[in-house]
Amino acid sequence: MNKLFSFLFILLVSISFAQDCDDNMLMYDCDGLGFCNNEATFGYDCYVLNEFCEDFNGDGIVDSWVGDGWCDDGEWGYDFQCEEYSFDCGDCGDEYADNDGYCSHIVEMFEFEHNGVNRDYYFYRPESLEPNSPLVFVLHGYSGNANSIMSYSKMNSIADENGFAVCYPQGTSDQNNNNFWNVGYAFHGNQNVDDVDFLISLANYLQAEFDLSSENTFSTGMSNGGDMSYMLACQAHEHFKAIAPVAGTMMESIYDTCDGVSIPVLEIHGTNDDVTLWEGDMENNDGWGSYLSIDDIIDYWVETNECLESEDINLPNIDISDGSSIIKHRYHQCNMNFEVWLYEVVNGGHDWPGSNGNMDIESSHEIWKFFKQYIYSLGDINQDNILNVLDIISLIDLILSQDTNDYPLADLNGDGEVNVIDVVSLVNIILSN
Repeated sequence: MNKLFSFLFILLVSISFAQDCDDNMLMYDCDGLGFCNNEATFGYDCYVLNEFCEDFNGDGIVDSWVGDGWCDDGEWGYDFQCEEYSFDCGDCGDEYADNDGYCSHIVEMFEFEHNGVNRDYYFYRPESLEPNSPLVFVLHGYSGNANSIMSYSKMNSIADENGFAVCYPQGTSDQNNNNFWNVGYAFHGNQNVDDVDFLISLANYLQAEFDLSSENTFSTGMSNGGDMSYMLACQAHEHFKAIAPVAGTMMESIYDTCDGVSIPVLEIHGTNDDVTLWEGDMENNDGWGSYLSIDDIIDYWVETNECLESEDINLPNIDISDGSSIIKHRYHQCNMNFEVWLYEVVNGGHDWPGSNGNMDIESSHEIWKFFKQYIYSLGDINQDNILNVLDIISLIDLILSQDTNDYPLADLNGDGEVNVIDVVSLVNIILSN
């Protein structure tokens, strides 16, 4: 009889909640009480009986409830303080048992001291990662955080599939208490944090600590994180091999002071982006500061990389319901084979395609596909992924032209000079393969 009463009670609650809930919004807490999961404005989904729930708010993320840094104990009517939910995986600051291994997927946050300030970052390293593996930095947007971009980008899954490590560093807080990367926004004139040096220092530390490749370290990021990636391309290209901004731009100040050294660039950008405008904002109408249009940015890198050929490819419009499509602009036959790609998301917004907005691609998959072309092998001077006599010719050309400062990887014997001894080293490398 008690069981029947409980069933009827839950059924009655379900009916009453269902009247107020959108489709599939009715959930049950740990005590069997129904509630309406309609707080989509907060960006949260949930877990039920140790399984992933549906993507209720349509943001493309279903693993950002527990371990998301927010204490959800009783917030907005949710009661997750019970064993099944592992006490929010520590978000509420109390101890939890995690008897079901429910929180094992949570990546730990670390601290790194830079210029007297403790900086936070998440670091993900797949199991059985081989020595000298690549390292990818993923940078969050303005007012975002390291945990959100880790969930949003889904880069950990790409790392598992392809064998590389991922770092999600966090910016510092500005005068508005928003996390940011110091790329020179107009309202950050009072900020002097050196994020370029921070990211270089953190990369050097991770490479040494976990035996990761200093030659194969890359940067991507969303919005402000994309802007920061452009800054790294201009000021830290000897540390970051290629960049792939998403909804990012080049501030005019970065453009004016850029070193003009070739580096591979991929930009993914929506034509209807209402935050980082496709047409740029050189008059600073929106208050961020003057920044270039996407066309001008791509033209700059095409010219810098001395690309001779181009092609436009209409990618399959897999999801017609998202109201957008993608044209891939590929610029190739470039100096050092450093190509420039632009994924023009026609009618796309300020999004990370595959997680939100356009669903025709998975941005992180496309980013890694671009990066892996530039995995450096010792002796591959012309960067064509083949060790042969063409690399010897390229090295000799560099020596004869005395244009070796921009190609530190040509110093094959590590003596600080690029000369005939390196040619001998290269011959030995080729013969040993």
